[in-house]
Amino acid sequence: MANVINIVIKRAALLLVLGLLALSASPVAAADIALDYTCTLKDAIKAANKDKGESKCEAGSGADTIIFTRDDRPRSGEQPSITEDLVIIGGNHRIDADNNDPVFKVKAAHLTIRDIKIRFESIRNGPAFEVVNGKLTLINVVVENCKRGVKQRSSHTIIEGASDICGLDADDIVEGSGTKAISIPPPPTPATCRDLPPGVATVSATYGLTSGVQCQIVDGAGIGIQSVVDAGFIAAVNLWAYVEQGVDICFPRLGSLIFLDSGITPRAVSAIDAYRTGHSVCARLTRPGTVVLMPGEPPAEMQTVMSEPAPGQPAADQPASAGCPIHTTGHLRLRAEPSAQAETLDYVQRGSNLTATSRTTFWYQVSYHGQTGWIGHRYVRANC
Repeated sequence: MANVINIVIKRAALLLVLGLLALSASPVAAADIALDYTCTLKDAIKAANKDKGESKCEAGSGADTIIFTRDDRPRSGEQPSITEDLVIIGGNHRIDADNNDPVFKVKAAHLTIRDIKIRFESIRNGPAFEVVNGKLTLINVVVENCKRGVKQRSSHTIIEGASDICGLDADDIVEGSGTKAISIPPPPTPATCRDLPPGVATVSATYGLTSGVQCQIVDGAGIGIQSVVDAGFIAAVNLWAYVEQGVDICFPRLGSLIFLDSGITPRAVSAIDAYRTGHSVCARLTRPGTVVLMPGEPPAEMQTVMSEPAPGQPAADQPASAGCPIHTTGHLRLRAEPSAQAETLDYVQRGSNLTATSRTTFWYQVSYHGQTGWIGHRYVRANC
């Protein structure tokens, strides 16, 4: 009987010891690593990778979270690769990065970054992010002064919210093998002339309400051309002051547009390039005048250019614009032909001052870094 009791006691003691060992070996919770003047981004990433404190940065086990408490300028030298799952909360702070390496490299891990702005010190040609056999999630992340966004290999990239990666279109942000899920809205076109009654027309200019563009609804007397009035116009808007920067006007219904050029005396009907967006008809102006919305097709004596290029087809040629100075207000592709399906020769940076040598309805021909090609009209301010 005594032997049985001894065996039971020994087994209980052994189970207790094993339980204590298991408890002491269990990992601590993941840590929140706050960046300050003693804990740098480089050291925080090292700590998260090793699940061990680095310099003044503490770390837990598992997917740690790095929290920005101030703007950061990483020290020169390569940023360590991220090899463990990590979340970075920017708190709407900024990283001022050099151009030597990607800001973040991910290897066989999941990196999530949110609410931060990254700006390179000068135009960067290499990718801003690299992901190998991993996953990258960007939420409300803005990256500036760069030409390439994410380079990945056998990875998955997710981009959401109010993100703007190098000013690139959604289709151009991620390159390489793997998958992507990008759901970011297109940049809004700054609006101006907000005093126009709703439902009549919307007018958009490059610098929004600070563009200095003026507009006003006019009636038949304001149009002043009896043949237009007799044809039964629907609406008319007069635009003046700084229109040369490039102004888009859209009427929220289909029809045709004619233009009364203020620079011609007496005023006469002039041709205008119009395009359709959904159930709206729009036009882009670079000179002051009155835009008139007509029902259906305009009378024969008022026929205007009303075109939109079919997929893969260039728009009809317009008069040459040799020597026309233009300014880009967004990042644009330089294409070999005036077509969205044409080969991309280069990327024209936002803020470039160029000279157009020719144009079509929707494209300008320019020379950029020794190459001649075509850029779309959407984010171009022309002074001609």
